Amino acid sequence: MLLAAPASAQERPYFSWNGEPRIPMCEDASVQGAVAAKIARADVDYYGGLRITDLHRIVETGYRVDRPSPYARRYCEARATLNDGSQRRIYYAIMEHSGFVGVSWNLRACLAGLDPWHVYDANCRTVRP
Repeated sequence: MLLAAPASAQERPYFSWNGEPRIPMCEDASVQGAVAAKIARADVDYYGGLRITDLHRIVETGYRVDRPSPYARRYCEARATLNDGSQRRIYYAIMEHSGFVGVSWNLRACLAGLDPWHVYDANCRTVRP
């Protein structure tokens, strides 16, 4: 698997103040907390009240800049231990300038096999590279 190199200064959005790294790494504590919070905030009918208690075997599966937009996107995969004791694969995408009013980063997360409404398409396709 070949990962894209970080973008050069001329490839950045003209308004970006982000330095390198433009978005946090998959295993950063802030990202792990955001992933757990994203799942916890989901509608209770969507994940049946499941919550993440631990993330492990975290790997970056892709890094994209300039495809299709100049914003950086980091794609990650991990194993999530849930509050019912089960383990599921979780996919998440960290996206530059997608926080509140376009400041900072945000993410999308999907628990494999638990996307009954196909919000993230089959097998969490929209949060994978």
